[in-house]
This record gives sequence, structure tokens and C-alpha cells, in this order.
Amino acid sequence: MEREQHKDFTWVDKALAASWLPARPWDGHKGAFGKVCAVGGSVGLTGAPVLAALGAARMGSGLIYLGVPEEIYPITASMCLEAMPFPLPDKDGSLSAEALFPILERMNGCDAGLIGPGLGRSAELTALVRRLSEQAEAPLTLDADALYAIRNHKEVLRSRREKGRVTILTPHEGEFAYLGGTLPKGKFIDASDTEAREARMRERIRAARAFAEEYGCILVLKGPQTVTACPEGAVYVNTTGNSGMAKGGSGDVLSGMVLSLLGQGLSPEKAAALAVWLHGYAGDLCRKALGEFGMLPRDMTERIPEAIRSLQDGFAM
Repeated sequence: MEREQHKDFTWVDKALAASWLPARPWDGHKGAFGKVCAVGGSVGLTGAPVLAALGAARMGSGLIYLGVPEEIYPITASMCLEAMPFPLPDKDGSLSAEALFPILERMNGCDAGLIGPGLGRSAELTALVRRLSEQAEAPLTLDADALYAIRNHKEVLRSRREKGRVTILTPHEGEFAYLGGTLPKGKFIDASDTEAREARMRERIRAARAFAEEYGCILVLKGPQTVTACPEGAVYVNTTGNSGMAKGGSGDVLSGMVLSLLGQGLSPEKAAALAVWLHGYAGDLCRKALGEFGMLPRDMTERIPEAIRSLQDGFAM
């Protein structure tokens, strides 16, 4: 569907997404397609890091490391075939302060890192995430509980920017609120109310752009027409996705997809916006096959390859 072009943001549609898809050289090997490391998980939140790893694997990463608390390592390992889980020091079922150096050693040897899916919340985890954000050299995606951990320490985002290090944040509107983002409280909008939808989109664009510019990060504000805002002011608005995706675990899949594209060497803004488009289209494929009520995040991981192939082969939206 053709959309009117705007001077203050860019629609991410099929054509633009296809132009960003990274090439797969015929003589490529595991090392050619990115080595990435995701860290998260805790007792009661064992599925989140696995979904992130699946998102990265389906997106094409060559090697995926997954660091989890030692207590849940057997559970995680039993659910991961393509990723490589490794146990980390823990306390009370969550990562402990002693996990810092093992994580840094692994993550700084990778092309990109992810912190947050299923991480949990505590004062010790807050300190751990802050120190990881300060010391991790690889491009870094912060999601879920990692966002909660930096809510009062956003100076680490500016510090990373000053050091030339990439940071991508992927909050939904609730997480964006406790990060300090200025966005009016959302309300249910009828799909036919185009004026209200346009106004809501404009609010989201304004708020995401202001945050990205202030803190020097790429901000992916998830929700209807997900907004990807860059520190230089560029904004991308997504054109795929549906409300069947509004289920726990969906964001974990997305964070793994962003991680994968970062590790494959795509520019950070394209990695974020392309992952969002493909994630949404995988959700649209699920809606078509399963309906919005019954579709699950793990169903979406299985349709990521079809979403990617649609960009390679062409399709009708």
C-alpha cells in the first residue's frame, strides 16, 4: 500500500526493508554472519532468553552465546539447540555481581550484545547492568529488565555515545514511561479513527525523537506503528504488525532479531528498523494462519524465515 511520504519521518515499507537486507555471500561461514551474545533469564523467567536466542538464530546469526544464571542453565540448555548457553554466577535464581567479568569476557569477544530478557529486578542486578553498559565495547541492545535497571542511570547512555559505542533501547510504552519518556497515557483507539491514530503516531514520534537525541541512543518505541528514533534526528515508522503480537515474549523475539542484524554488521539504525519490520511481518503471517487470539511468540520465530524470504522474492501487502 502506497503511503504519503513525510519530511519529518520515513515509513519503513517492503521496498525499503528489502533494500536493507544484508547479503549472504556464497562462500560465507559461521564467522561471516556474526558472533553475538545475549544475557538474561532468572527463576520464573526462563523462556525469555530462549525466545531472544531463537529470534537471533532465525534472523541468520552465525554463532549465538546465551548467558544465564547457573540455577536455570539446565532448563535453558534443554530448550536451545542452535544457541550455545553458558552458566553464570548467580544468587537466589538471578545473576550475581560475580557475573560481570565472565559476561564482559564473552561479550567483548562478540560482534554485538543483548542484555535484559528475563533478567529480573534487584539492586544487585541494577549495579550489574550499569557496569556492563559502562564497560561493554560491542554494540549493545538493552531490553526488558535492563531498561528498568538503567532508569536512574541514563548517564551511561551518553557516556557510551561519547566513546563511540552503539546502544539500542527497545521499550514498550510502559517501560518508556519509567525511563522518563514524555508520552501521554495511551488509550484504546478504534482502527477506523484515522485522525486519532495520526495524532497518536505524532506523539510517539515526538517523544521517541526527543529521548534519542537527549541520550545519544537509538530508541525503538514498540507498539502500533513502532517508532525507531536515532540520535541524529532521523525517525522510521513501521508498517507491519498487529495486536495479536501483544503477548509476553514477543519483545524478546524482537530483541534477538535486532541483536542478530547488529552482529551481521548492518548499521545500527537499519538493524533496528529492519528487525522491527520483519518482526511485524512475521506477526502478520501468524495472524493469517492462526488468528490474533491464538498466535504465540514462538509461532512468530517459525515465520521469520518466510518474512525474510518475502523480501527476497517479492510479495503483495
